[in-house]
Amino acid sequence: MIFEYYDIKVELEDHDCPYCKKPLEPWVAPPESGWGVILVCNNNDCPFFVGSDKDIHNKRDDSNLGCRYALNPDNGYKPFNLVAWCR
Repeated sequence: MIFEYYDIKVELEDHDCPYCKKPLEPWVAPPESGWGVILVCNNNDCPFFVGSDKDIHNKRDDSNLGCRYALNPDNGYKPFNLVAWCR
């Protein structure tokens, strides 16, 4: 897939989430993160995301943080947990 965002143009491999089988979507990470464009599962019903707010240790109980499945193309598409706000 070719992903274009303003002056950013990146060719990315197509990948599906191994937990919910939905296509991962490109996301432009904040510049201070050190990432460029990453692939993220944005499915709110994904088993990886649902209940992930209980999996993060040493966080405030009211923080509503969880994890989304993500891949970093700049690192050989290695998976990582992307901290995200949960509803």
